[in-house]
Amino acid sequence: MELFLEKGYSATSTNDICAAAKINKPTLYYYFESKRHLFFEAHNKHIQEVLKPYLARIASIADPWERLTFIIREFTKIVCRYPELRVLTHESMSIKDDYFELIREEWKKHYLLLCDTIVQLQSSNTIPPDLKPSWVALLILGMITWITFWFDYDRTEYTDDIAETALRMILFGLTDRKASFAVTQEEMGKR
Repeated sequence: MELFLEKGYSATSTNDICAAAKINKPTLYYYFESKRHLFFEAHNKHIQEVLKPYLARIASIADPWERLTFIIREFTKIVCRYPELRVLTHESMSIKDDYFELIREEWKKHYLLLCDTIVQLQSSNTIPPDLKPSWVALLILGMITWITFWFDYDRTEYTDDIAETALRMILFGLTDRKASFAVTQEEMGKR
């Protein structure tokens, strides 16, 4: 993963991987069919250890406002804790094969939970009903995953502050004051 982070998936060769792991190619190919398979397994490990428990916590939150708040805050913290997400999420989306179809299906669950949450909030007039839920979800997820390109992972003491900033920016943007869907800070604090 360190090599993929440093050089990117495409620029990391199997020779680089073998040298870093101090193994020969036959040993690498004994455990993995290809570099792509190795990358898939690294991503799958992250999904099992981080994404699935996070998705289970999201699904357990009944109130859509609390769920949205949790998604924004916690996903931002996850992005700030795991630098490998830059490579895993961005590089995996460009790979077209059966391995990565499985990866996309797992990440799609996150997107669908967020879309459903937005629809629920629109139904209760908490956020404007004229916003397209799929666009809102993609913009939120895109903004948060973009953190991987500028965040200094040696400065993790700012993780909570960044999560709160993302939360305030997104919630302020979704609560359209002109359309009388205003939610004051006091109301936000109650939710």
